[in-house]
Amino acid sequence: MLRRTLLVAAIIASTAVQVPSAAAVTRSEIAGASPTAPALVVSGEGGVYNPAGDPPTWYAMAEAYDTGTAAAPTRTVYGGYIDHYDADGVSDNAQLVSTNGGQSFGATTQPGYEASARLADGRVVDAQFVGQTSVSLQRRTLPMRYSTDDGATFPTTVTATLDIAPQSFAATSANFFPNSVIQVPNGPLLMAGYANLSGGQSALLLQSTNAGQSWTLRGVIAQGSSSRGYSETAIALNSDGDLVTVSRSSTYDNLWRRLSTDLGATWTGAVQGIPEFAADAAGNRPFGRINPRLSLLPNGILALVAGRPDNYVALSYDGRGTTWNVRKVFYDNHSTASPQDLNEGSSGNADFAWTESNRAVLLADSCHAITYQGGHYNKCKWHDAPMSGGTNEFQLVRAMADVLTPDTGKIDLASKATLSGDLGAVVGHARSGPRGAVDGSTELWSGAVRQGGGGTLDIALDRPYTLTRAGLSLALGGTESATVQTKLAAGDAWQDWYSVTDQEGYALRYTSPAARKAQYVRVVTGTASYCPPGVTAPCGLLNEIELYAGDVDSFENDPVNGIPRGYSVDYTVDDEGKGHQGVWVTKSTGGSGSSRALFITDDHDQHLPAVRRTDASSAARTLEFRFHPVRWRPAGEGAPSSFMFDLLATPVSGQRRTAYHLSVWRDGTVRYYAGNAWHTLGAGPALDPSTALWSTIVITATTTQATVTVNGVTIGTATRADGATSNMTGHQFSASSTADANETFIVDDVRTG
Repeated sequence: MLRRTLLVAAIIASTAVQVPSAAAVTRSEIAGASPTAPALVVSGEGGVYNPAGDPPTWYAMAEAYDTGTAAAPTRTVYGGYIDHYDADGVSDNAQLVSTNGGQSFGATTQPGYEASARLADGRVVDAQFVGQTSVSLQRRTLPMRYSTDDGATFPTTVTATLDIAPQSFAATSANFFPNSVIQVPNGPLLMAGYANLSGGQSALLLQSTNAGQSWTLRGVIAQGSSSRGYSETAIALNSDGDLVTVSRSSTYDNLWRRLSTDLGATWTGAVQGIPEFAADAAGNRPFGRINPRLSLLPNGILALVAGRPDNYVALSYDGRGTTWNVRKVFYDNHSTASPQDLNEGSSGNADFAWTESNRAVLLADSCHAITYQGGHYNKCKWHDAPMSGGTNEFQLVRAMADVLTPDTGKIDLASKATLSGDLGAVVGHARSGPRGAVDGSTELWSGAVRQGGGGTLDIALDRPYTLTRAGLSLALGGTESATVQTKLAAGDAWQDWYSVTDQEGYALRYTSPAARKAQYVRVVTGTASYCPPGVTAPCGLLNEIELYAGDVDSFENDPVNGIPRGYSVDYTVDDEGKGHQGVWVTKSTGGSGSSRALFITDDHDQHLPAVRRTDASSAARTLEFRFHPVRWRPAGEGAPSSFMFDLLATPVSGQRRTAYHLSVWRDGTVRYYAGNAWHTLGAGPALDPSTALWSTIVITATTTQATVTVNGVTIGTATRADGATSNMTGHQFSASSTADANETFIVDDVRTG
């Protein structure tokens, strides 16, 4: 059985979370990550593929491409694995496909692939190792497959030529192993791989100017020698547009990095080990050593995956790849007796693909299938070592990584905005158009285009927001200027908010201008220095835009299945040693109209799921949120079911206090607690308690009273629960009772002021 890993937060209360030795219930508080800093949250470890009969299933692969249309965007993940024993011949890889962001995968009859890229014309190209032939000590032929359906099928294969002159292969039997392919917008197609050369096993960079039909050597990434060879190599364009490479070495002493500002024609320095991954004094390796994989997410964070020992993910928050800020194990299945042993358990051949602007799916294998001295072995079984992951069967596993930039007020523009303007679609590219600029993708053809000059995109938000931050991705492969304008009311004149001049790059670039109250946003682009194939110059390009508000917790930039950043949750270990949290960010938003929301569910009669945010002390406070009941506790099962929402008072002697304690009851009434009793606000139900509906609730409070409005109607005034007049310091949402269970609610778009 696979164990679930959830790396979400730090325990901040004094009570430890542990399995009690006696029938005792323990409670603690867990804090989410900071809302003002970037974060990596890894969660949701689970099985992807566990074939019957335990055949070889190892070496995970993951490629992903935009699919669907601008109006209904999707992103398909093409997973894969090797189904024969290592060093026992070659065969086509097997494939698994996910159409739900990596949550689940299904087998297909197509072969899996790993070295592919989206071409400038929209096709997907894949470099194959199987079928390679030797022409001379400098030339090989290499099968290149082409897809016109976003990587689903590859009906066309071209035998490409590959020439590594002036380098030479060590022998006519030596081959080139393709590892990573990227299409440079307004540039060549680049391919990294490795080969045994006359001087040693080396990492090479190849280039093609005809979509992969012929290849020449652009540069040597890492020259091998008799003391150290270089093999598997990943390449990516970083947030500045520079080329970053990461290579495996034969010595397992580190991963090796190189940087180029001219796409590998020259290098900024010699190949060097990555300092953050260097072994400690005892020789322990803090990060994987083989099969590195790189990708720049749309939000500008560069991610790296590598394995052996274990399977790791690391992030470079500034997207440059010169500093790696955080690293985490996302799956381990090693010998418990010798965790650093490279010959036990998972092969470490991991991979990943981004599925949203701030999320990625991570894939790994559980056990390495090898050939040794003519025999076939499972590295989870061959020495009878207990495995840390709890399995000794061949299978693929996955985890999800939330890769988060600062700020939690990201507005879901795909659902909360009406778009207009003259930035539009390009015929033949289904993901282009105004909606392509708010779809969370920075692929070349997922954006809005105007042919004939600069253009505008007008964004009418669902309501006014206090805008504090914006991200723009403009002309991929070129430079472009743009101005972002705002206005509060439809009849107001446009006012410049901020501008960028000659911006370039391959991901969103963020700016935090002075806060601006606005409901309408306009992006005015200049003319781009580069127009994609088929687009008439001059042109205006808006590849992607994000907007953030400082007065809303939207949960759109929070970890799915994790604690929302800036909040804390209660955690209970029951009298049988089982833990209960009951609060997390969900993608099952119950018709909210947004992609993420806050989920609160009570599943146990010894735990009260509660989530709270502490703010600066103030004598006046407004709390607004959208509320949706998913399940009310049936009548007769304990106390009447209700949803609780509180304004927190100034703590007393370090203990939390509640200023206003309010609730929505299952009959639709809204009540407040004061004088040791519940009091109904208004006459009868204030909202329809149907589990099919959403309601908006607003509390406007002073230190002595709070006015409550439901769906735009003021229903009454509540007095304080604590009888005090102290300032307010935050808010809390919870289920109704510790002693009762079986109720579930969703909260979204929490606004404070």
